[in-house]
Amino acid sequence: MLLSKPRRTREHNGPTPHSVAIIAKPPLKKPPDSLILERRKKDEQRLKVQEEVLQQKHHDLKTQWEKETDIRIQKNTVKRRVDSMLKAEGFELEKRREKLRALLDAEEQQYVIEIDAQQETVLERQAKMRARAKALREKREQERLAYVEEKLDIRWREECDELRPILARKHQNEVFEERAKQIEISNMIKSREKEEEGMYAALWESDRIMKMEREERECAAAIQRNKDCLEVLEKQLAAIRLQNESAKRLKEEEARLMEEEKLQREAEERHLLQVKRSQQAEAMSHHMNQIKLKARRQAKELQAELAIDMRILEALLAETENEKEEAVKRKGELHQEAHAYMQYLDEQVQKEKEAERELESLINEEVEKQWYQRRVRGQLSPGVPHFVCNRSAEL
Repeated sequence: MLLSKPRRTREHNGPTPHSVAIIAKPPLKKPPDSLILERRKKDEQRLKVQEEVLQQKHHDLKTQWEKETDIRIQKNTVKRRVDSMLKAEGFELEKRREKLRALLDAEEQQYVIEIDAQQETVLERQAKMRARAKALREKREQERLAYVEEKLDIRWREECDELRPILARKHQNEVFEERAKQIEISNMIKSREKEEEGMYAALWESDRIMKMEREERECAAAIQRNKDCLEVLEKQLAAIRLQNESAKRLKEEEARLMEEEKLQREAEERHLLQVKRSQQAEAMSHHMNQIKLKARRQAKELQAELAIDMRILEALLAETENEKEEAVKRKGELHQEAHAYMQYLDEQVQKEKEAERELESLINEEVEKQWYQRRVRGQLSPGVPHFVCNRSAEL
């Protein structure tokens, strides 16, 4: 059994009978933190996409702000120009007012000077009043005479039969001319009103067309904005759906890997338990064989010593017969001593067996303790097999 070919296991016997070393597990094809690295990579990709979306939103807001700022700057520029033109016109108007005010002051001063220069005396005022009263009487007399002459002329015309048709025709012609002028003025007014109505209609039609075009542009812009928003929402939904699917696949892959790792660990533990039991059985059988060989060797040595003692006793008995009783007594004592020595050997064998059992129980307890620590640390860190191997080598 000692010369049999050793099995390929992770456990190796040390230089002493009860020293055992455990070789570390071979490294996995994938690192233990491959799932964590993959998840971290996907998280970084998702964060990168989110940062790009935020940057795009920031650029959109910046572009919109720049457009609004340009429009506001244009409006403010136009407003400043209009204000400057209004101020210039106000300044020009104020200058003209100042000129007119100065001119008015100069005329008032001239009038005051003239009034001061034309101060009249009482006699001059009386003479002027008499001249004015005379002029008023003459004017009133002329008006009365003109009115009388006009009435006499009208009376004469009405009483003159030859002049009446001529005057009637003249009056009719005047009426017709006046009517023609009125009709012409009315036609001119109508044509002007028609032109104004045409102009207003053309303005209204152009305004209506511009309004329709503006509404069409606004409607097309709203439709385009809705399409853009819909495309962005669809892209976001697709990204979220893809992210959920990738997360689901990642969870399934993690569950599958954990299940495979669990099954592999259980199979490895069962294999190690079988190896441990077989090694314990081999060690026990080897130890029992050693004990048996030692007992046989000691029994052979004892038998050889007893044979030598018997030959000595027989020689002594042959030399002297007088000492027969003493020899018999001595032989009985030797038999008793041999029996006691055999009992002592049996007790030693039993003690050694008990010590072996105690040592085996201690070894089993230590191995179980190490295996428990290995299972606990194997769930916490990937470097446990190396630690167990080193620890076992030290033991």
